[in-house]
Amino acid sequence: MTTCAPTPGELADLINGTGQDELRSRLMSTLTTEDEPAAAGPTDRAHRLHRRLRRLAETLPPAAELCRDPQRLALLSECVAVVDPPLYMATLSHYVLCLGSVVELTDDPARLGRRWDALASARSKGVFMVTEIGDASSHLGIRTTAVFDPHTREFVLRTPDAGAAKFSGVGNPRLPQTAVVCARLRVGGADRGVFSFVVDLTDERGPLPGVEISDRIEVPALPLDYALVRFAGVRLAYDQWLRDRAYVDGEGRFHDPLGTPDARLQRTLCVGRGLWATLPSAVAAMARECSVQALRFSARRRAHGRLAPGATVLAYRNQHHALLGCLARSFALTCAGRTAREIWARSRPAPAGRLPAARSADGMTFAPWTAVDRPLAVLKAVAVAGTARVAAECQHRCGLAGFLGPNALTGYHGFAHAFDSAGGDSRLIVLDAGRALAEEAARAPVGTVPPPDVPPDHPAWWPALARAQEARLTDELRRALEHRTQAGLTGLELWNPLLDTTRELGEAYGGRLVAESLAGALAAVQDPELLAVLRPLAALYGVVEARRHSGRLLSGGLLDASAVRALPGVLDGLCDRLLPHLPFLEEAMATHPGGAPVPLGADDYAAALTDSLNWLPERP
Repeated sequence: MTTCAPTPGELADLINGTGQDELRSRLMSTLTTEDEPAAAGPTDRAHRLHRRLRRLAETLPPAAELCRDPQRLALLSECVAVVDPPLYMATLSHYVLCLGSVVELTDDPARLGRRWDALASARSKGVFMVTEIGDASSHLGIRTTAVFDPHTREFVLRTPDAGAAKFSGVGNPRLPQTAVVCARLRVGGADRGVFSFVVDLTDERGPLPGVEISDRIEVPALPLDYALVRFAGVRLAYDQWLRDRAYVDGEGRFHDPLGTPDARLQRTLCVGRGLWATLPSAVAAMARECSVQALRFSARRRAHGRLAPGATVLAYRNQHHALLGCLARSFALTCAGRTAREIWARSRPAPAGRLPAARSADGMTFAPWTAVDRPLAVLKAVAVAGTARVAAECQHRCGLAGFLGPNALTGYHGFAHAFDSAGGDSRLIVLDAGRALAEEAARAPVGTVPPPDVPPDHPAWWPALARAQEARLTDELRRALEHRTQAGLTGLELWNPLLDTTRELGEAYGGRLVAESLAGALAAVQDPELLAVLRPLAALYGVVEARRHSGRLLSGGLLDASAVRALPGVLDGLCDRLLPHLPFLEEAMATHPGGAPVPLGADDYAAALTDSLNWLPERP
């Protein structure tokens, strides 16, 4: 029996978006064209990264326009992340966080004059400083201060002690660098909340007066030049305050329409929404690249095991389960990335002259992030965790090759693993999400959700199961909270024994968001031949997730033991349905259609790897 081949156009649009082909082509050309030798040391690495950042700026639309466009920001993120993860970290800090803060929190970025011009052209590398090294959840207790001087109408920026030093990617002090620094504003002796300030850090000669930068701090998982930064009375002009609608009048009186320091903190950190809206797309591209390269490698690599000497590694069923499962997960994460972009796009722009409504400050228990935007923050958490899982699995399934630097999987895994903490700590995000869901259920119970009434190889099975799991955990935590509250417990005594269940609920909420993103993407597909490929791919993701969570699903009564024992057979059937379509899926999901610039996916891996290396000459 012959199968009709789907056309690639609709899947390409689903994965890459529409209307961005020309910009994608320019970006990939810029990123893959090397005009300088590889970095020999940390100083060379920093200068090379800055040169590449400036070349990107020449390729991109105007900075203010770019920062207001979720689709183009996500495209930039995807392209840079796959080609050069360290450069993506710098790009994210420069465009999404630094320039994004300026665009979001000022009416006219041009008010910053030369500083905006230098940032927009990337002549000055932009960084973002919020994390302080001394305390956990430092974002809720920022201690760097900006004190208003009523005589000069300037602000004086200070680091009060060692614990308030900022951590950021500023390890090379002899490059032009400009920071957006989150600091606690004090006016008239009173705490007015956390605001952002634009601060000149360094030029070609080193740190500017009042700026103290430590030696480099190595982070092996993400090789950039990091350091600690302190401020010793740096004076900032009034226009360097990203004041939003707040102001200090001529009498020295402070005014802020948001009203409270907690509401102001949420608004200052709203720049995180741009990160969470685009980071899932970037890490999903990494996950797709890991999966495609590992599948190509396995299909070409002969094994000498005694079961089938000379067979390719991909002939083995456990390799099917693992790598097709990674491909399915990477597709699900791609759909989640699209959902994140859509959430952000729907919320922009706010009506002219009006501030976005703040969420309740009750959301800031463990960290501020879910109070800023719960679904976006949680999508970030599940996306980086899922990508780290894919990269690690692909590394192990490729053996030694998976851990070699030229094959890129190590860099992808390091990036995703590092962003479990960076960009808003994922554990704190899911804790706050779980806590909020349980408290909302106490006010309006969610009720039970029926388990799926379709078989496990149906793409609707896992979304229904994910909804039921979230509802079960919500009700379980709600009942436990009611019982402990009636016993008079509050605060840490109330929550401490419940934190594991709270985390599980936050993770289940994230899992449901991904499952529904995937289901929504399938519902929009028009091509029946493409649906015939994507439905088993979506079902495979669901069965892989069910196996991963089988303990929770068994304990909650959502699956019985016989259903769990049957899942490997379901996986076999789904893999068999997908294998004939593997070339089509690989081509559609690859960042570089037709092949990749890393040796792992080459037709002749050994030759590609050896050709990529410099070889030492024989001794005289």
